[in-house]
Amino acid sequence: MEFLRTRLVERHTTATEVIEEQLPTDPLSHIIITMDAYNVTDEATLAEILAFINNVQVTDHGQAIYDLQSEDMYGVQAYLQRRLPELTGRLATDKYNRSITLIAQFGRRLFDPAECYPGRKAGDLQLRIDTTVPATSWDNSTISVDVVTLPGASPQNWLKQYRKAIAAPGATGDSEIDLNRGNRLLCCQIRMTTVPTTSSHTYGIDQIALLANNKELQLASSDMMCLAGERALRIGNPETSIAAQGLGRLNNIFWLDFDPNSDGNYAIDTSQYGRVHLKATYGVDEAQSLSFLELCAA
Repeated sequence: MEFLRTRLVERHTTATEVIEEQLPTDPLSHIIITMDAYNVTDEATLAEILAFINNVQVTDHGQAIYDLQSEDMYGVQAYLQRRLPELTGRLATDKYNRSITLIAQFGRRLFDPAECYPGRKAGDLQLRIDTTVPATSWDNSTISVDVVTLPGASPQNWLKQYRKAIAAPGATGDSEIDLNRGNRLLCCQIRMTTVPTTSSHTYGIDQIALLANNKELQLASSDMMCLAGERALRIGNPETSIAAQGLGRLNNIFWLDFDPNSDGNYAIDTSQYGRVHLKATYGVDEAQSLSFLELCAA
C-alpha cells in the first residue's frame, strides 16, 4: 500500500467566508485543517481560537458524510485518537505565532485501507469550511488544508460523523431524543453548556440512558458525573496547565462510548430496531449539541 498527501489550501488568509474545494478521487483517509495567527497582546484561549472555524462539512453528491462544528471536531478527534489536538505557543506574548490542527477522519484509524471513504469520480466530493475572521484575540490568521488519500485501497467500511442540534425541551426532568437508524453506532458525543461550577452539582443533562424498541440497551442509566470521569480512559493528560487558560473544551463534552476497545464488538446495529432513542434527565432546560460516529458499509 501507499498513501498520498496533497496540499489543498495553502496559507489562505482567514476571512468571514465559506471555503469550498473539490477533494481528490482516491479513497479518503483524512483531512488536516490547520489555522495559525499571532496573539493580540495576551494569550488567545482555546475557546476563542476554535470559534474562528464555524463548521467543516464534506459532501458526496450533496449528501453530507461529515458535518461538525469545530468544538465538536475537537472532542471527536480526542475520542478517536486518544490524545488532544495540539495547540502550539501557549505563551502570553504579543505577536507570538500559534496554531491548531483539526483532523476530519473517515476511519477509526488513520491510514487504514480497510476503513476509509471509497474513491469517487472527480467533482463528487466537496469540502466546505465556514470561517469567521479572527477579531480581537488573533492577528494575521491563515488556514491551510492537506488531504491524505490511499490509492488502491478497497475499504470495507467508513466512518460517518455528523452533528444534531437538540432544542431545549421546555422543562427540566425526563425528555426523549430520537436517533437515526441504519448504521452501526460507535459513539454519541454530547456537548452541553452547563456543567458544575461554584456551589453547583448541576449538568445540562444529569443522567442519560439508551433505549432500543423501548428497552434499555447497553446504557441502562448513567450519571454525567461518572461519564465526565471516564474521559480519562481515553485522554489522560490535562488540556490546560494554568488558570488563565480557562476551562478545557472537554470540560463540557461527554462520550456515550459503544466502541470502548475500538474493535466494533459493542457497536450498536441500529438497523435492527424500529426506534432508538436517548432518555435524558435534564438538570437545566437548555439546548444540546450531539455528534454521532457511525460505521457505514462501503
